[in-house]
Amino acid sequence: MRGELTCCDYLPLAWRSLMEHRLRSLLTMLGVVVGVASVLLLISIVQGVKSEVTRQIEQFGVNLLFVVPGRIDSAQPFNPMSILGLSTLTREDVHAVERVNGVKRAVPIMFIAGGARHGEKWAATAIVLATESSWQEIRPTPMTEGRFFTRDEEAERVCVLGHAVKKELFGDGSAVGKTIVVNRVPFRVVGVLGQEESSSLFGSAGWDYLIYLSLRSAQEAMRSDQLHRIVVQAVPGVEPEQLIEGVKTAVRQSHLGNEDFTVLTQKDLLKLVYTVLSLLQIALSGISSISLIVGGVGIMNIMLVSVTERTREIGIRKASGAKRRDIFWQFLVEAVILSLTGGVLGIVLATVATEVFRLTTVLKPQITPGAIALAFGVSVLVGIVFGVAPAIRAARKEPIEALRYE
Repeated sequence: MRGELTCCDYLPLAWRSLMEHRLRSLLTMLGVVVGVASVLLLISIVQGVKSEVTRQIEQFGVNLLFVVPGRIDSAQPFNPMSILGLSTLTREDVHAVERVNGVKRAVPIMFIAGGARHGEKWAATAIVLATESSWQEIRPTPMTEGRFFTRDEEAERVCVLGHAVKKELFGDGSAVGKTIVVNRVPFRVVGVLGQEESSSLFGSAGWDYLIYLSLRSAQEAMRSDQLHRIVVQAVPGVEPEQLIEGVKTAVRQSHLGNEDFTVLTQKDLLKLVYTVLSLLQIALSGISSISLIVGGVGIMNIMLVSVTERTREIGIRKASGAKRRDIFWQFLVEAVILSLTGGVLGIVLATVATEVFRLTTVLKPQITPGAIALAFGVSVLVGIVFGVAPAIRAARKEPIEALRYE
C-alpha cells in the first residue's frame, strides 16, 4: 500500500473500503436516503400545488378583482372571518361596485356547507355555491345537459351541477328536471356543466365538483343575506389594478366608512397562496430534515467505529509515509460517498414516489432541477459535517500506537 496519495487516489480507495462492507454501508446511508427522499418529495408536492393553484386562478381570466371579507395581506395571509364563515358583504356592496367606472359586472358568491343528495345517493364532498346567472358570463363553461339558470329563474330553487357531482348523484342518466336536496331544501336541476380539461389537485374543490344554486332563492332558503365573495370584472381595455381604489371607496362608503374587507387581484391571490404554501413547505421540510440529521449521525457513528477497526491499517499507512492529510481525506471522502450515494438513492426514491402520486392521486408533484441540485448539495454537506470528526480522529492516530493495536 502506498504512503502519500494524490487526489485521484482518494475516491477509488474510499469506494473499495466501503464495498468491503456493503451491508453496513447500505444501512448507514439509509437515514440519508429517507431524509433526502422526504424533503425532495415535499418540495415537489408544494411546487405542484403552486402550479395547479396558478392554473386554477388563471382560468378565471386576467381582468378580475375579488372582494373578500376581513383584512388580509401578505404579512397576515390567514383571514379569521373567512375561516369562521363570517362576512360583512351584502347586495348593497354589489350594487355599489357595479356603479364604479370601468366595472363591467360584479357577481356575488355565497358558500353553502352541507353537500347534496339525490334519493339515497350522497355527494358529501361537493362544494355548493350560490350565485347569479351572470356568473356564466365571467367563466363560461360548455354544458352537456340543459343550460345555466337565467335571470328570470334566480328567484326559483334551481341549480346547475358540475360534471363529477352529476356522475355521483345520477350516474349515466339524465339529471335535468330532477331534484337534489341541499341542507334539506330541494333544488331542481336545470343544467350540467361539461367536464373540465384536467382534474384539480383540490379533489372535491375542483370545478367538476361544484354545484351552483340561484342566489336569491338560496338566501331565502338558508335564511341568510351574507355574501362571501364579490367577483368584479373590468371592462375590456381596463386593467383590474386601476379599479382597486374605486372599488375600495365604493364598498367603504357602503359600509359607512369601515374597511372590513379586502380587494385582491389575481396576483394578490397567488402571492397569498404562495406565502401560505411556502410557510407550510418550510415547516414540513424542517420536520422531514430530522431524518437527514439522524442519517448524518449514523454516518459519523459508523465512521468512528471504522476508524477503530482500521487502526492497524492506519498505522501501516503512516509507517509507509502517508501524511495526516492523506488519512484525513480518505476517511472524509468515505463519509461523503456514503452521504452522496444516499442522496442519489433518495432522489431516485422521490422520483418513483412522485410518479406513484401522479398515477394514483390528484396531486401532480414537480421535481425541478433546483430541487435536485439542493438534494445533492445537502447530501454532500451532511457527509462533510458528519465526516470531519471521524476523519480528524483517524488522522491523529500515532503510527507506533496504531501498529501495536490488535
